[in-house]
Amino acid sequence: MQIPSIVLKALGIKPIPLFMLSSWIKAAAKCGFNVQPLFKEAGITIDLIRLEDARVSPLQLISVLEQCVAMSPHKHFPVVLGDTFAFESLPEFETLLTTSPTLRQALDVAEMAKRMVLPWAQFDIREEGDLAYVAISFEVPVVDVETLGLPLHYVIEALLACVRKFGRSLQGSSDGFVSVSIKRPPPPYAEQLQQFFEVPVNFNQPMDALVFESRILDLPLEGAFPALHEQAHFLAEQRLGKEARRQGVAAEIEEIIALKPGLLALGVEDMAERLNLHPRTLQRRLKDEGDGYLHLQARMRHRLACDWLRKGDMSIDDISARLGFSDRRAFTAAFKRWEGCTPSNWRDQQGRA
Repeated sequence: MQIPSIVLKALGIKPIPLFMLSSWIKAAAKCGFNVQPLFKEAGITIDLIRLEDARVSPLQLISVLEQCVAMSPHKHFPVVLGDTFAFESLPEFETLLTTSPTLRQALDVAEMAKRMVLPWAQFDIREEGDLAYVAISFEVPVVDVETLGLPLHYVIEALLACVRKFGRSLQGSSDGFVSVSIKRPPPPYAEQLQQFFEVPVNFNQPMDALVFESRILDLPLEGAFPALHEQAHFLAEQRLGKEARRQGVAAEIEEIIALKPGLLALGVEDMAERLNLHPRTLQRRLKDEGDGYLHLQARMRHRLACDWLRKGDMSIDDISARLGFSDRRAFTAAFKRWEGCTPSNWRDQQGRA
């Protein structure tokens, strides 16, 4: 899918680092083909000397993923890719994950790491009685994403396999893993999914999720190492900040606010001071990127509002206050402009999705 970079930028689709290269190569080898010609055909240039600087469009990778499925009729490539994924080029994230005290906190690491691997991904834990659902969804920055014909179900399957792999590795067993929930009807490769996950795979479900016994989420993990975990967290935040700066000043500000939402209240002068810039310089750079500080703040309020509403652990009044609205009515009016419905209605819709 060749879409001009200027169009991608207008859609809000930013390039991402090519840190998963080795996983793609290994997964393709396991499935009996060479992925290099597919990368070349997709216009992805690979320079191992400057691999850290390589950036690709997520749409390019999704296009390659679709072709890989066609190249591997006997193994379902997305789950092989997910099961092969490792943080080889992101050691701070590898350490952060493996030193997690619990599986619940390991999923927080996944939420951080996604910003380096695939920012569209959303990971949510939904608990219902004795069961916990690790739900995976997407927030693609395109209004009519269906018109692009993206095979996002392949990406979902890869992420389910990846989370499954790390969960089993951290826990040291498959204890407590109950089933897999898939929103789509059974595909032609349903049997391959069943064989891979080794538990019931249920289709036509309300969400795409791994289903666990709730009790295992907070069990202490043998690899827990608080001092290393704290250090790795610091280094991971540094890595995220570096990547944001590479993408431009707007992305850098978004990353700062994502890590510390309280900074959303900063005016342009205070934010400029935090970035060691003159306010006029900051405004000029944002203008050069086709952005503005007030627009960026509104975008981050929208993004954080959706994140917090989806997770469901904060009241609407609390969300309104944390986002800096004068009261709940002001927040509701803004949210209606963003999503066309009230925050409570939107939250209900997410629960049914």
